[in-house]
Amino acid sequence: MRKIYIVEDNESIREILEIVLSSENYEVKSFGTVGEFSGRDVTVMPDLYLFDVMLPDGSGIDLCQEVKKDQNNLGIPVIIMSAHAHLTQMKELCQPDDFIAKPFDIDDVLERIQGILH
Repeated sequence: MRKIYIVEDNESIREILEIVLSSENYEVKSFGTVGEFSGRDVTVMPDLYLFDVMLPDGSGIDLCQEVKKDQNNLGIPVIIMSAHAHLTQMKELCQPDDFIAKPFDIDDVLERIQGILH
C-alpha cells in the first residue's frame, strides 16, 4: 500500500483528503503543522508528500526544500497546494513535482497523485 504524508492546517481539507485517499487504498498520515510533521517517525518513508504552502508555524515551501535536500527522500515526489501562490513561484523556490491550486477538484487531485505514483 502506498503511503502519502499530508501537511495541511485546514482540518476540513485534511479530513477530505484523508477520506478520499484512504478510499483509494492509500495509507495516509496527516499533520496540521510543521511541528507535528517534524515529530514524525523519520524511519518510515512515504511514497509522496503533499504540502500546503501557508501553515501556522512555517511554510510548505520550506518543508519541500528540506525534503528535497534530504538524501533519504531521494526520488520521493512532493506536491505543493496553495490558494495564493502560483506554480512559477514554487518552481523557483523548491522544485515540487506538481502544484495544485486551491480550491481544487478532488478528482483532479486523485489523477495527479495517481499519475505521479504510477
